[in-house]
Amino acid sequence: MNNLIIKRSQIVEAVINGTPATGVRYYFTDVPNLAANNLRLFGLEGFSTAQLATTPTGYTCVSTTTGIVVTLRDTNKVEFLYQMPFYTTIRANNYGAYTILQPRTINLTDCYVTLTNTTGISSGNSVAFNLYYDLV
Repeated sequence: MNNLIIKRSQIVEAVINGTPATGVRYYFTDVPNLAANNLRLFGLEGFSTAQLATTPTGYTCVSTTTGIVVTLRDTNKVEFLYQMPFYTTIRANNYGAYTILQPRTINLTDCYVTLTNTTGISSGNSVAFNLYYDLV
């Protein structure tokens, strides 16, 4: 069964600033209503332009689902989800399944995406995710 009880959710993004480059960490942008809070993360869902053309902040989502990996760090800066392919976080690629995690407390701005290939990625693109969480 793949049902997720959603306590809270928020679209967050890592914006590709400047010329896209492999090996560079693009950190998640600060979200004011989440900034002062540590998040207890339960799951996430990725979006490319096939699912979401632009983010609520106006950035164009990446058009590719390959060449991007995501790393999530807990409040002790331990990388508990290290270089997970972005492709696998997109529900359409996984029979509608969310990426469900063992709950961890994170600080959003310590988490990042890394490019392993820049084909199809432009400056100003956003790697967007919907986080499923609760506040600690």
